[in-house]
Amino acid sequence: MLRMVGCVANIGLMVHLNVMIATDWWYGQRDLFGPYPRIPDKDRLKREIEFAKECREFIKPPKACV
Repeated sequence: MLRMVGCVANIGLMVHLNVMIATDWWYGQRDLFGPYPRIPDKDRLKREIEFAKECREFIKPPKACV
């Protein structure tokens, strides 16, 4: 009896997780990673862009061999 209840609970939890993933966690209201839409902080975005520009000076992309 207890094993059957556990199996039903596991199946219910799996279905619930799949529904949450498919519906984007109730349109971001209960999102694990923050509210939806995810708008980045302006200062942080500016710092990241400046850092990427600095990295481009040192890290060169590989050249394609044709």
